Amino acid sequence: MKKLLFATAILGLAYTTPSYAEVIDVSTVKCSDIGTMSKEDVSYLLIWLHGYYGGKAGDTTIDLASLEASGTAIGEKCGANPELGLMTAIQQLTQ
Repeated sequence: MKKLLFATAILGLAYTTPSYAEVIDVSTVKCSDIGTMSKEDVSYLLIWLHGYYGGKAGDTTIDLASLEASGTAIGEKCGANPELGLMTAIQQLTQ
C-alpha cells in the first residue's frame, strides 16, 4: 500500500510541476539576461550557481541568508554592468 501511495504522489508531482524544454548554458548568460527572466527562473539560476561554486569549493552547505545577500550583490553588480557575463560578475565579486 505504501508503494502505491508513493507512486501516486510521484505521478501527481509529475503532472503538476511545470516542465521546461529550455536548456541554458550558464556560461553564456549575461547580466542583461537576468532582467528578461522570470523571478522564478532567476531563483533557479542563483541556486544552481550556488551549487556549482559550492561544489568547486567542496562546500556541501547552503546558507539561505548568504544566498539572498549574494543575489543582492550580483543584482547590483549586473545592474551597473549589463553586458558583463554573469559568471564573470560573480568571479569579480568573489576576488
